Amino acid sequence: MDHHGILSLLPPFLAIILCFVTKEVFTSLIIGIVVGALMLFNFNIIGTYTGCVQFLIDNVTDPGNAGVLLFVISLGGITGLLSASGGIKAFGDWSIKKIKSRSMALLATWLLGLIIYIDDYFNCVTVGTVMRPITDRFRISRAKLAFMIDATAAPVCAIAPLSTWAGYVMSLMAADLANFTTLKVSPFQAFVGTIPYNFYPWLIIILMLITAFTDLEFGPMAQAEKRAIKYGQLLENTTTPPPGDDFENQKTSDKGKAYDLILPLLMLIVLTMVAMAYTGGYFDGGIGLNAAIMDSDSVISLVYGSFLTIIITVAVFKIRGVLELQESVDAVIQGFKSMMLAVSVLSLAWTIGTVTKELGAGIYIAEIVSRGFPTFLIPLAIFLASGILAFSLGTSWGTFAIMVPISMPIIMMTDETLLFAAIAGILSGASFGDHCSPISDTTIMSSTGAGCHYYEHNKTQLPYAFTAAAVSLLGFFLSGIIRNGLICFVITLVVFFVVVKLLHTFWNEDIPEVTSTVQKESPVGGK
Repeated sequence: MDHHGILSLLPPFLAIILCFVTKEVFTSLIIGIVVGALMLFNFNIIGTYTGCVQFLIDNVTDPGNAGVLLFVISLGGITGLLSASGGIKAFGDWSIKKIKSRSMALLATWLLGLIIYIDDYFNCVTVGTVMRPITDRFRISRAKLAFMIDATAAPVCAIAPLSTWAGYVMSLMAADLANFTTLKVSPFQAFVGTIPYNFYPWLIIILMLITAFTDLEFGPMAQAEKRAIKYGQLLENTTTPPPGDDFENQKTSDKGKAYDLILPLLMLIVLTMVAMAYTGGYFDGGIGLNAAIMDSDSVISLVYGSFLTIIITVAVFKIRGVLELQESVDAVIQGFKSMMLAVSVLSLAWTIGTVTKELGAGIYIAEIVSRGFPTFLIPLAIFLASGILAFSLGTSWGTFAIMVPISMPIIMMTDETLLFAAIAGILSGASFGDHCSPISDTTIMSSTGAGCHYYEHNKTQLPYAFTAAAVSLLGFFLSGIIRNGLICFVITLVVFFVVVKLLHTFWNEDIPEVTSTVQKESPVGGK
């Protein structure tokens, strides 16, 4: 047997249960890794220990993962610079004059997340850095900000045809599409065809918009928002600084302006886009800009862009007299240190994902999908399998790599007209699993960008994610029968509105009025 059956899913599920019980993600991940390794090495203690260490080393030294860690560390350096320059505080003061209400602050967060959609990592950190000074002033909980960031990262990339996600999925589909006999479409046309069937990303994006203009919160998120509005306590745990937010004792320049935050972030965006064009071969000629970006190495591009942003920002602050060179260096180092928890958790998350993969979770899920379903249930089955797999492995791209090669032959042998709905099932399932898995890198990055503790972000987001996923099941069931994406989407959306309203009514959390909640300073610890 090449897998451990349903037990291959035990490590990630054990980790999330322990995370909720202990509110300590670090220890929970370690226990999940050890339990999985014990199964993998037949409860040999020495083999388990050496195996765990080797898995950790392999993940940290993997070029792609190492690039992500460098990017996270460099993000801390940028944040440290922006904080020390006074740019974050100045931007918060300036934004209050422009953004007049709590709803406008949430809408701005939503729109920014939609605009910066090229890559989910890039979205997580940029939106959080820009919007945190604003949302803090309007007593928007850090958990809500983390949800807004997370829900405009992977879900938006899953429906945007010009994104790193789209480029990867198209490359996986290309060879099999050439063998289709009835449905003749290009990889790009196939991806565009999935958009109306991609129910989960659409529902979670629409849910953000609903809650931005109404009080239709439910579950732990409703409690977090009530606490933030009523008491100004933006975090559940006010004793331990969240990742990426350890700058309370930092000396801040009084010469900072709002553009000391805006310009470095614009520089980061531009430099990263140029780097993506470079790594995608645009400057070598013979390839268009869009194609180059979709074919780029987004992680390396983020590293190039972020470290160059630090260098240029330090020079500009020195020239303008905002920070002396040593002050900038100290700020960057403090920023690096603030990301050590994020780096540690990411490393452990990748390790537990590797252990789960070695236990054969992917093979187990693939066997279930390949056993055969009634034709009309294929999109639904693929969505469920992709969601479970992404949740267990903590990676959407890993899910694509497993599920697309499995699903394409199934579609060819049954009904090629199900292509759009089936691939949408993979995209939706991967988005859902990636969105709510405690070992997902985007979950960790979103928490870091928002300055929110990992367990609080995961706890408050899960009810929203499961609600959207549950209603998406209806959409994929209908798509196997009706075969019309627009009709299925409209029905699913109406049902989703009703379900959200019922959940809000059932929860009955009395959230205070949101007027007169603007703060002169960020009330993280409450008053």
